[in-house]
Amino acid sequence: MTPIPHRARATAPGNPEAGISVIELIVALGIFTFVVAIFMSGVVVMTRNTVRSEVTADAGDDLRTVFQRLDKQVRYADAMNFPGVSGTGSAYVEFRTPATVAASGVETCTQWRWVPSTQRLEVRSWRSSAATLPPFVLMAQDVVDDTSVVLYPFEMTPATPQHPRQSLTVTLLVEAVQDREVSTGSTFVARNSSVESPGNTDTNGDGVSDLPACWRSGVRP
Repeated sequence: MTPIPHRARATAPGNPEAGISVIELIVALGIFTFVVAIFMSGVVVMTRNTVRSEVTADAGDDLRTVFQRLDKQVRYADAMNFPGVSGTGSAYVEFRTPATVAASGVETCTQWRWVPSTQRLEVRSWRSSAATLPPFVLMAQDVVDDTSVVLYPFEMTPATPQHPRQSLTVTLLVEAVQDREVSTGSTFVARNSSVESPGNTDTNGDGVSDLPACWRSGVRP
């Protein structure tokens, strides 16, 4: 019998010392690369969804804070103006809190505004007798335009004999991430208002209160 050369014995099938061929190595690497690619794509999707959920939750928290503050402020108001738009394009609304229920014990004016150019929702409050107006405080950002809402983001419903309290409807659309938006709205009733409240009437229909509450020079944002 002719003896098997050493190299042939090393690569013979069934030989425990046999190695793998280049083709087998390439196939194995290809399979491993495919498995790793699938695993990494799953990790990327999972991470992206987690970040999206966190950002959306944060946006929702900001909106809850906004509406909680509005609820505390509007409910004690005794007069509210029709919302307007300033010369710079900011949408705003104002209401007045009487001294009898204001936390400061003096008549207070509050103004909310949405600035489309910066996508910021801001608020400021001042005593009616204040010589200067305070700066705005940021309450929410990334507030984008909602074209499906006619009066966005503020709409005041005047008091009538049938519904003798003014109310303010606020609708906000926040762009949490590129493909995710958070929209919410609520209506707040000014419990101390009435049909006789300043700001309640607009006889010529121009969208401006006939007798605005909190009216003073330089108050428009």
